[in-house]
Amino acid sequence: MKGTQLPSDCAGAFVNVFLCSPNMVEAIKLVEAELLQDCYKPVNTYAAFELNLNDTDYDTDEEGYPDNEDLMNLHRNGGIWYGPFHCYPPEKHQVQ
Repeated sequence: MKGTQLPSDCAGAFVNVFLCSPNMVEAIKLVEAELLQDCYKPVNTYAAFELNLNDTDYDTDEEGYPDNEDLMNLHRNGGIWYGPFHCYPPEKHQVQ
């Protein structure tokens, strides 16, 4: 979408989004609303997962993803966390 921070040669991207929500339906609605607000057009939300912050260690060395402390802060304070955007180029028929 116009105003996005993605590179101009990017046809789209995959991204993991982390937030706190009372249930899965609300989580999907919130994610799609936040993406639109930030100039990203969600095309297909194909998965949603509930994270059990008390029983599982989510610390990771992968750059751009939240660790346990970040996830707890989202749980306590709200907000949204975008993981890395994995861009893909336009298909040949879309290139002008």
